[in-house]
Amino acid sequence: MAIDAPVREPARYTRTAVALHWLIAALFIGQFAWGWLMQEIPKSPPGMRADAFNFHKSIGLCLLGLMLFRLGWRIAHPPPALPPMPAWQAWLARFTHVALYVALIVQPVAGYLGSVWSGYPVKLFGVTLPAWGAKSPALKDAMSEVHLVTSFVLLALVLLHIAGALHHAWRRDGLMARMSFGTRASGGARGRAQMHAGD
Repeated sequence: MAIDAPVREPARYTRTAVALHWLIAALFIGQFAWGWLMQEIPKSPPGMRADAFNFHKSIGLCLLGLMLFRLGWRIAHPPPALPPMPAWQAWLARFTHVALYVALIVQPVAGYLGSVWSGYPVKLFGVTLPAWGAKSPALKDAMSEVHLVTSFVLLALVLLHIAGALHHAWRRDGLMARMSFGTRASGGARGRAQMHAGD
């Protein structure tokens, strides 16, 4: 005798949230690597180094825009509930997410402000943005320090985030499925499970 029972599909983030997550992750990894590599570009001739820094700034401004949009989207579309886990793990997961959001906004803002107060024009993919601040070496140095420190904070948070994701993937508790592009089934159920008794 077979009894059909619906199998509940794991709650997922919206497709927009998933797309933003992976796009921002890819851009951040590229930015982090490029931010260190471009330091090795010689200052003379100046053109190549300036182009590299302007490209880094342009991607950083794009990341800022994406993060602000993602923050608004998250507020309007609350994430799915966490699967059952110890209270300390749930707290750590929430803390890591909040810290990542804060750091991913602070990082490009500090970079932008440092550029404004450097006295050089800020360009977005070659287009010079309106200048509103005057040259201030002290403020520029302060923002550069914030930008640098935040990069290390972000590296630590990303490694912690990846470690948590690998832990839940190993546990197979359904958390990883929340951030996948899997299709949703109607009615909150996906597929049918066969339960056999006395066959």
